[in-house]
Amino acid sequence: MYCVFLSDAHLRGRDDKNQEKIVQFLEAVIKERPDKVFLLGDIFDYWVNPGGIIDPVYAPLIHTLKRLCDSNIQTYYHIGNHDFFVKPAFEKVFPSMQIVENGMVMDLDGMHCFITHGDMIDYTDTWYRVLRFFIRSRVAGAIANILPAAIVQRMAASLSRHSREVWTAKRTMPNHVIDEFVKAKAAEGFDIVIAAHFHTPETREYTVNNKKVRYINTGNWFNAYSYIVLKNGTFDLRYFGTAV
Repeated sequence: MYCVFLSDAHLRGRDDKNQEKIVQFLEAVIKERPDKVFLLGDIFDYWVNPGGIIDPVYAPLIHTLKRLCDSNIQTYYHIGNHDFFVKPAFEKVFPSMQIVENGMVMDLDGMHCFITHGDMIDYTDTWYRVLRFFIRSRVAGAIANILPAAIVQRMAASLSRHSREVWTAKRTMPNHVIDEFVKAKAAEGFDIVIAAHFHTPETREYTVNNKKVRYINTGNWFNAYSYIVLKNGTFDLRYFGTAV
């Protein structure tokens, strides 16, 4: 099996040079024809068009994603903490794309995998969990549909900026939080835990009850340009500029 995983580009519009880079990468992926592609969230810094409307500033990436889906490559998009209102737009434009909201379980090359954006790993962040629940609610969607687009955009930009400031101050997730999460998943029978969100490309290995489990983080697509490849039963952490 051949799978590709990437996340966290935090694109900020048409002039963001990273949009061109991720398009180049995905075009190369399309030529390689993997079995599955997993976009693990926060590809956009914020997406503020409610009601299933496509934001034209992301036309180059949207066109490439359409080619990806039309190439019969099974594509999954995990909703990240910056992905406001992506779901209705993507469900309309990419009917074959599977939208994932709360993580997923999948067996890949005989390995039992838990795949998630990762924003719910930090059980200590109660405020974020409340905010996440509200942003994803029907009430928030209804309010966004009523308010002028400019106001919705300012609100989304403010939330995005606040999230970035909090994360900059935090720098990284405490090791014990990730360790506890992965060990709990190992106890549930998982062999691999794949996450994004933390922006740090890394891999860790644990042994829980004589069972090995591996944690891999996709990193980011704004300074690390990292991604994960599964080929013939082996997961590798790679960087843009190396072979897909």
